[in-house]
Amino acid sequence: MSRRRSTIMGSRSCRSSCPLTGIACVMALLQLVTPGQGHTHPVLTYKNASTQLGQLVTSSTLVWETYDPKDSKQMQSAVEGGKYISDEEHYPIYVCRVTIDGVRTSGHTEKKQQRHVCVAALFKHAINENFDVLMNRGHLGKIAWKHWTKFNAGIPVGAILIGDESYIARHRAVHPPNAEGGESHRGADYNLGRLEPVGLGKIKVAENDREKYYDDGEVLVETEPFSYELRDIKLDRLRTSLRENMTELASSVLENRGDTYATMEKIISYSFDYLQYWGSHEGVAKGLPTKIYEKNVATPAEINWALKRSEKRHENKAVFSKLWPGTAINVTLLGNYVTLEAPYTAKLSAFYYDSESVSRKISAEVRKSYLKDVKMEFSPVYWIENGTLVPTTTTTSTTSTTTHATTTSTNEPTPIHEPPMVRVEHVGDKHSGPDSLEKTLNDSTSTNEVNSHEAPENMSSKDAALAGFGVGGSNNAIATIQATGYSVLAVVSIMLLNL
Repeated sequence: MSRRRSTIMGSRSCRSSCPLTGIACVMALLQLVTPGQGHTHPVLTYKNASTQLGQLVTSSTLVWETYDPKDSKQMQSAVEGGKYISDEEHYPIYVCRVTIDGVRTSGHTEKKQQRHVCVAALFKHAINENFDVLMNRGHLGKIAWKHWTKFNAGIPVGAILIGDESYIARHRAVHPPNAEGGESHRGADYNLGRLEPVGLGKIKVAENDREKYYDDGEVLVETEPFSYELRDIKLDRLRTSLRENMTELASSVLENRGDTYATMEKIISYSFDYLQYWGSHEGVAKGLPTKIYEKNVATPAEINWALKRSEKRHENKAVFSKLWPGTAINVTLLGNYVTLEAPYTAKLSAFYYDSESVSRKISAEVRKSYLKDVKMEFSPVYWIENGTLVPTTTTTSTTSTTTHATTTSTNEPTPIHEPPMVRVEHVGDKHSGPDSLEKTLNDSTSTNEVNSHEAPENMSSKDAALAGFGVGGSNNAIATIQATGYSVLAVVSIMLLNL
């Protein structure tokens, strides 16, 4: 209660001393209360098993992020390295990275007074408060601890680089025996460190206040998928935007240069750009082949994830009209070019060569541009010789008397009593029309919220823990969010009442 009272008093002092306006002061206070996000750094992984041909590539699913003790949600995406077990506590430890004497090395996190520290060593034991945490954003990176010995050939494929020439590794901790003669469980079950591939290689970890070398252990590796699939797509219809633009596609002339009344025909061709972009998402590799399964579409669209796909589509229309000799008519084809933008939710499945697929709900934004409502406009019929319009109503008049009848007529061209009927038929493949997403707007959801803290489908409990999912941690984070949200709301409400 005292903590809440001090926050409210702080808001009053802000109102009295803040040089900004009342609303601006509220926004400044909100920025102080809202947890910040740590700085991110790219992760490099080893691409090839051969030490001669191997190379480093940037991971699309993992990232190093600076630890922020004020961010209660940060560790929900951290990569787990083991467990800390004691009589009083039992919690996951996470992979961390620090720089000691200019050299980067990895270790594991432990809790000290409700915040995390990084336990890592380089010739000496060290506990660090400033460090990076390995994050699996979006929880779509497939990572595992792979057994390693010095007799292995080279570096495991997918090994994650720490610094210049070392990789994340660990070795099972050995604890002293307890009173019953068994192994006691007081501390981390694994000591995390690094694999240095010099000579046959060594795994170096922090153990018992010093650095120790081992000829075997486990190396953290990432397996990237070879493709994705997107299914169960639902748009947020309340935030869907449709922009329409009537566009001239093509124009032509139908003319009858013969001697008889006949049907004239012409094929009109046109093209338009069909664009689609399905957004990006944390932990999803950019450029990877992705199949999009939309509702009521027989063949899935194939794109490269997070890249805009553009294709030129072609269509043909056959235009018919009956015309009198020496007459013509202009025909113009118009189409409604539509751009659809909308947030959406969907199930994204990642496929791997050596294991089952992993699926989870994601949220992103889609943008499509396409053509629909192709229609025709035509001019009045005109004479080919001089371009004058052909009359379609009679101009003859008749005058009658009781003694005789006199008929007078004008010198205008002979009128046509049958105006032309123009029709259009599609020829070949049709690519225009309402988009499949536009058709499903009525079936879409009114919100676009996805619980990103749920473990992906087809993921075992062990893999879920490694990827950063924990029931206890998630519940604690939710409770913290709810408490923080309540205090911010209370502060804002009181300040607005006092303005």
